[in-house]
Amino acid sequence: MPRRLKVATIVPFLHIGGDENRLLAYLAARNAERFDHIVISGCGASREMDDLWGPIRHRFAALDVPLIDLGLPYGYESLRDASAADRQLGKMQAFARFVRRTARLLRERDIDVVDGRGDTGTVVAALAARLAGTRAVVSTNYFPQIKHAGPRSPAWHLFRGVYGLVDAVVCDSQTCLDAMRRWMLFAPPGHCIPNGIEPPLATRPAQDVAAELGVPAGATVIGQIARIQPYKGQELLLEAASRVMAEVPNALLLLCGYPSYNQEGLDYRDRLIRLIAAAGMGDRVRLAPYPGPIGDVWPLIDIHAHPTLLDSSPIALLEGMSVGKPAVTTRIGGIHELVLDGETGIVLPQSDAGLLADALLRLLRRPDEAARLGRNARSRYAAGYTSRVMAGRIEDLFEQVHASPRGRISQAA
Repeated sequence: MPRRLKVATIVPFLHIGGDENRLLAYLAARNAERFDHIVISGCGASREMDDLWGPIRHRFAALDVPLIDLGLPYGYESLRDASAADRQLGKMQAFARFVRRTARLLRERDIDVVDGRGDTGTVVAALAARLAGTRAVVSTNYFPQIKHAGPRSPAWHLFRGVYGLVDAVVCDSQTCLDAMRRWMLFAPPGHCIPNGIEPPLATRPAQDVAAELGVPAGATVIGQIARIQPYKGQELLLEAASRVMAEVPNALLLLCGYPSYNQEGLDYRDRLIRLIAAAGMGDRVRLAPYPGPIGDVWPLIDIHAHPTLLDSSPIALLEGMSVGKPAVTTRIGGIHELVLDGETGIVLPQSDAGLLADALLRLLRRPDEAARLGRNARSRYAAGYTSRVMAGRIEDLFEQVHASPRGRISQAA
């Protein structure tokens, strides 16, 4: 029997979010007979951070996957009162420690393939693998956030060039994969591997969860399950919801998610709270995180609204499909590859609150159409978006790059 390949996934930190859910779905469906997998996190466990951004480490423990914390400080917390120059120096020092400690672990564990997740995870994986002599590196990314910083940012140039050290880049949509590779200075081979999940299961009675989130009996719920951050479109959804609520007396909007991982995310959450109050919508809108399994929340939602402004192929849309919810979303990134307009949901141009309100009202007034879209969405999910399908394609890629790396990372002597 051939030796199992040893794979290490590199992440900066772990909290509730789409990237973490993609990784969890893969690990839950992995073939443990072919692969020995560990996860390396730059930042360690923190009760304060979990309260802000959602606990998720217990889900890794349940999968029996070793999770190694390097204990680096969270950028949000480190040197809070220092000067801008000192904060920048502190970040550079923490990044260097991240690379060195990761390289040491790769050598100690005799890792065969490194999987860098996202921007920072990819850069750390590429540099640490070179230091450690690891044979192959894969980048799993969906749209480089650093790309939007622009060429005035030193990190923009670093990240754009480091992809030249990577053997393969994985994205969950062809549209975003093509855009990423055009941006990279030296683009590695690209592989589109759509996301796969298992349908999120409820663990509590729906009425108990509704009571906890303040959803009254008899309400028709328009719901968005997403991190609270500007590009997810919550502000646009609030604008559309004000018109919907004026025409549908029992409509309620549920925004379920944790704020983004920085002060901007906290400020944006507070801004939404102020907007809700100023519009007099406090009794018709719920803005709250849910720390338990997200499967507890989906039964409360009648129409899934996801008017995102920047995304590739959101996990929330796939979750909604798997439980038969009709979606109203935007033609951003690879969403049109996942949600078929008029067949499994409604796909709109971005940033148009009027069209968004029209689409929501259409499904509220045509329950038969909403039910048809939901049924079709569930069928589309079952045909090609399960976690086992995704995991098999990722594992085939791991074996491929290990067998035939591009040669830019040499094997240690």
